[in-house]
Amino acid sequence: MKTIDLINGDLHFENGDFVLIDGPEEVAQCVEISIGTNLGGWFLDESAGTEHMLLLEKTTDDEARSEVLRVLAQEERIDMIESVTVISDKKARKRTINYVVTLASGVVLERDVILNA
Repeated sequence: MKTIDLINGDLHFENGDFVLIDGPEEVAQCVEISIGTNLGGWFLDESAGTEHMLLLEKTTDDEARSEVLRVLAQEERIDMIESVTVISDKKARKRTINYVVTLASGVVLERDVILNA
């Protein structure tokens, strides 16, 4: 399946056409969108997304990690969640989420998602 590539939340164009991605990069983009979407915020699937209060407010890194694990478990193309690390920078009011997953295709995918409060 191919999907439109997004860069910083904006549609990606080259030579006047949408850029389409697939494979591991498309899965990574879907995970980032899921983490960045507030639970219930997408009218077509109100079960998609994260409970932003658990990611952006004064919760522990373990509480945030549990929420990310829940979201990763919903992505059917992920076969195994290898690790999830949440690092808070309270001064900068941001959290960095690092995840490592093995896709059903056997590809290991590691990404960082940065959330700003």
